[in-house]
Amino acid sequence: MEALLTKSFPTLIVAMGGALGASGRFWVREYLPSITGTEFPFSTLLVNVCGCFLSGLVYMWLQSSGNIWSTEKVLFFFVGFLGAFTTFSAFALDSFLLFQQQQLFKLAVNVAGNCLLCLLCVFVGAAVGAKIGSN
Repeated sequence: MEALLTKSFPTLIVAMGGALGASGRFWVREYLPSITGTEFPFSTLLVNVCGCFLSGLVYMWLQSSGNIWSTEKVLFFFVGFLGAFTTFSAFALDSFLLFQQQQLFKLAVNVAGNCLLCLLCVFVGAAVGAKIGSN
């Protein structure tokens, strides 16, 4: 039983952070269009930009200040909260780390791969879904 609790604990921490991140994204999605008065997807842009800013801010604050977060805090904030608020923040932080490590080829592959492949997959997925739905 103890082993089950030990293995389940990180999942629960991620789930709690994820619940807050997903709720935050939902509220931005619900209320921002009434504030902006436009059909443009500002809510997606806002959560991606804010999530990326928070990702970089907290990561570099921890690195430069010498503060060390416990594994639980990292899981809660980066994986749970930011992961549910925006997965783009994980992509952006990965890209930043590759840049910081001067892995420029890997950085270019990561950026191009994520942007191009993800867009391509949305179009392909939409085409497949339309095909399945029309049968």
